[in-house]
Amino acid sequence: MSGFEQTRTGGVVAALAGVALTVTAIAFAAPVQAQDKLILGEIPFPCALNNFAKTLCAGFEAGAEELPEGYAFELKTGLDFGDTASFNNIIETSLQLNPAGLIIFPNGSSAQVPLLRRACEQGAKIVIIDNPVEGLGECQTGYVAADHGGLGALLGEWLIENPPTSKKVGIVTLQPGQVASNDARVSGFKQVVENAGFEIVAEVVTDLSLDRTRTQVTNMLTAHPDIGAVLSANDQIGNGTAQAIDDPNIVQLSIDGAMDSVERIVDGNLSADAAQDPFNVARLAVINIAKAIEGEDIPTTIAPEGLVVDASNVEAYLDAGGMQGMVDGE
Repeated sequence: MSGFEQTRTGGVVAALAGVALTVTAIAFAAPVQAQDKLILGEIPFPCALNNFAKTLCAGFEAGAEELPEGYAFELKTGLDFGDTASFNNIIETSLQLNPAGLIIFPNGSSAQVPLLRRACEQGAKIVIIDNPVEGLGECQTGYVAADHGGLGALLGEWLIENPPTSKKVGIVTLQPGQVASNDARVSGFKQVVENAGFEIVAEVVTDLSLDRTRTQVTNMLTAHPDIGAVLSANDQIGNGTAQAIDDPNIVQLSIDGAMDSVERIVDGNLSADAAQDPFNVARLAVINIAKAIEGEDIPTTIAPEGLVVDASNVEAYLDAGGMQGMVDGE
């Protein structure tokens, strides 16, 4: 999951051939034909939030375009990732539509589980994306997400192959236990580099504000001036980290693959970024939940591939418009 920040967005409605697609800032039910099987995608943040959110929503749209006739798709968005009550209200209201399928981006490991169990009792198929949940059991039809631990490991392998002047490493992360994907990234990275003889000398916790991240990284570098590399657990954190580092010898690493972050590789302000693929996370969730509704077996876990972007492939990545242009997503 990339970093989330507060923003506002209005409703956007797109008409697709054979498929109804609605994107709204709050719960909104678009009229569908009685015979249509309704699939609802529900995320706790607006599509305009950041590059990750925009790409995720584009993936939903692409998946909806691939649905067979007789299906309707609606995407409902919240305004604040941390507002569990409002997001749960969106889901609860949506259950009145008797959806055939629900694709949910949870904002906590258990925050939406009671509502999702109700959806399951109504007969809905449920696919979770990006953040795992606990306690849903057999009601969970599938899980589609980046292999976040694998992204961290990929970046660790890159660092081993491109060693800095010092093997001392600092990590800038969210509060442990707050976001499962964040923790998996850090764990995957640490395991690889520590096994290769690198030393994690500092882990500092930040939120998603540039000011706090900049302050935390500045303090970390003051306390550990011999750090050779810094890992930011997501690109939004990485933007703040970059503002605190003015030493070109410090290797800066980040995870997400957001276009505005990757552009810093061209400028020399970022060494490598492990890119996830939110476009195909959303697209594959839509495609596979429709298969499940039709009675087909689908994989319990689907993980679109990741890619380390560095100076060797950054131009190709930018020209392709990100991961959705680098892989076919099948």
